[in-house]
Amino acid sequence: MRTTTKARALRALTTVLLPALLAALLLAGAAPAVSRDARSAGAKPGKPTAKAPGGTVTTVKPTFKWSKARGAARYELRVYKGTRLLLKKTRVTKTTWTSPKALPSGVPLTWKVRASNARGAGAWSRSLRFRIAPASPAKELSAFSFQGLAPPVAGVIDQNASTIALTVPFGTDAGALVATFSTTGAAVRVGATTQVSGVTANDFTSPVTYTVAAADGTTRDYVVTVTVATLAIGDSYGGGVVAYILQPGDPGHIAGQTHGLIAAVADQSGGIVWALPAYLDTSVEGAKGTAIGSGSANTTAIIAQQGAADLMTYAAGLARAYTGGGYDDWYLPSRDELNQLYINRTAIGGFHTGGSDQPYYWSSSQHVENAGNAWYQYFNTGNQTWANKDYADSRVRAVRSF
Repeated sequence: MRTTTKARALRALTTVLLPALLAALLLAGAAPAVSRDARSAGAKPGKPTAKAPGGTVTTVKPTFKWSKARGAARYELRVYKGTRLLLKKTRVTKTTWTSPKALPSGVPLTWKVRASNARGAGAWSRSLRFRIAPASPAKELSAFSFQGLAPPVAGVIDQNASTIALTVPFGTDAGALVATFSTTGAAVRVGATTQVSGVTANDFTSPVTYTVAAADGTTRDYVVTVTVATLAIGDSYGGGVVAYILQPGDPGHIAGQTHGLIAAVADQSGGIVWALPAYLDTSVEGAKGTAIGSGSANTTAIIAQQGAADLMTYAAGLARAYTGGGYDDWYLPSRDELNQLYINRTAIGGFHTGGSDQPYYWSSSQHVENAGNAWYQYFNTGNQTWANKDYADSRVRAVRSF
């Protein structure tokens, strides 16, 4: 009876204690894992590695880079010159940061970084040494030209006087020229405008000051002077050669401006008639002008009579058909214009002046009194006279006005 009672009591105890024991064992096994997670969630961050800058760099505002630290929420960065703190930046959320402050060049610097989170700051990275190379003081304009002109014009640079001189062709608009230049400096300005080589235009009708800024912040001024060339008889210009420059009193002369005649570089014919057979004795009333400035109107009147279908068969038509230099406004010179070609024949060049090679040249001026004659000139003696319009031995040298 006693045995039975004890057995029952033991079973009852086991029924109560065994579940409790199992629960305790389960709790005991889970407790270490919860503890490790809790410690991990509440730990300070790991240590980052400083990567750059290191060694020698060229910018005074370097970009700092480092590795990501375990558990980091933000970073703090410090830069030192020796033991003196130069720069401190906190609450950086990325692993890169660019200094807005210029750091000293030419001296050893060090920097380090550490991470932080809600539990506090982690360990500092190993310090990384770097040095910013001194900024260059170079500030020369080493080349300067106008490449957009034909032909291009190169400037003459006097480095001692800091001046640049250029002479551009006659007729060039100096009010909007684009310079192509080379510089050892960091930037080039005219006034407050940054200059871009081959792009920025300036008004060179007066001297222009170019300011070259070096990387170290120093500057140097160059004064650029542009001269528009003055034309002279014999100069190549406007599709030919300058044959005459208008003087005060000449029709078309304008004070302060340069105008005149351009002669073709060679004869257009070694001999051709002044008028076609059907018009030999027919007066051309609009072709009797002899003065400088009348040759173009004479030529137009002759072509109106003779016709534009056969321009290559008579003197005025042949002159108008000439397109030297891409121009289509050539004409047969008037008597006085032709005489200027004779006077300046050596500078112009290419004229026939010998007795055996037909040194006669037609003008566009018809004889006033005799409809069958027109003026021409000997280029061996300079004598001007008239001949029948069907005289086929006179040459043609076309001219145009500028």
